[in-house]
Amino acid sequence: MRYAPAERLLSLARHLAATRTGLTLDEMAAELAVGRRTAERLRDSLASVFPQMESWDDAQRVRRWRLPGSALVGVIEPRAEAVAAIETAAREIAGRGEAERAGLLREAAVTLRALMRPGALRRAEPDIAALMEAEGIAMRPGPRPVIAAGVLGSLRRAILGMQLVVMRYAAPGAEEPAIRILCCYGILYGGRGWLVGHVENRPDLRLWRLDRIISVDLLDRGFQRREEFSLAGYAAQSFGVFQEEPADVVLRFAPQAAADAAGWVFHPSQSTTVAPDGALIVRFRAGGLLEMCWHLFTWGPAVTVEQPVALRMRLAALAEAAPAHHLGTLLAG
Repeated sequence: MRYAPAERLLSLARHLAATRTGLTLDEMAAELAVGRRTAERLRDSLASVFPQMESWDDAQRVRRWRLPGSALVGVIEPRAEAVAAIETAAREIAGRGEAERAGLLREAAVTLRALMRPGALRRAEPDIAALMEAEGIAMRPGPRPVIAAGVLGSLRRAILGMQLVVMRYAAPGAEEPAIRILCCYGILYGGRGWLVGHVENRPDLRLWRLDRIISVDLLDRGFQRREEFSLAGYAAQSFGVFQEEPADVVLRFAPQAAADAAGWVFHPSQSTTVAPDGALIVRFRAGGLLEMCWHLFTWGPAVTVEQPVALRMRLAALAEAAPAHHLGTLLAG
């Protein structure tokens, strides 16, 4: 812990050099997880070491500070752990079939290596290799979507530039691909990847599976993005990706499973309480009851759905159908 103040100072220097708009004192404190007074002392210490530090008042008359990136050349090197973490993430994403995203992460790792001085890179490479070997990826069942080449790049350009696109989409059961002109708002990852957007002149947002998109072509005209739209807010309406009318969900985890359940984030809006008998009560509001059933089924009798009744009935039907199916096939064999 004796090096903690120096590490905080270097961390603050990284944050101040990594922002174009600068940071306020409150933002510095939040980034470093320290109090405002500590952030003030660190800022003053950094200013005495780096006279290049800039400060100005923004439109709200709040003082912001920034450190030019050139001031850190030769002072701060990318850490071996950071490079290894990016390369491990790239390997994990590539294993899920998301080659384009994995390529972007590898590009970031290569860029970090390129920024390191030869001596620092020579010292770091054995550590990077050791960390890569020591941090494996557990095999987990799940979809392995294959996304057509160029689709993600085109979608990113369309989202950033608010450009309309022509999408060819292989809808399930359709003999010919559907052709749609879309306004693209964002991409959701998790299991399969999904494009969030709506058909031109149709306001309802929909989801399209990325692995079913055959091609995407950008048009020379744009669209007016809804200012109130938030991808995080849109995703938070559901338990997974399927959008439906949200419901108030109350789950009761038995005392023997409470400690395990307390380590899970079932939904960003959740709140938890501990019942007198030691059970954990989890409350949140979301749609996607079918996806909730798929997950809650893995908890077996350790979880009880207290609300809503519709979720309890769906879970009961799933629990009844599973043994009936497997016992039926066993008896038939």
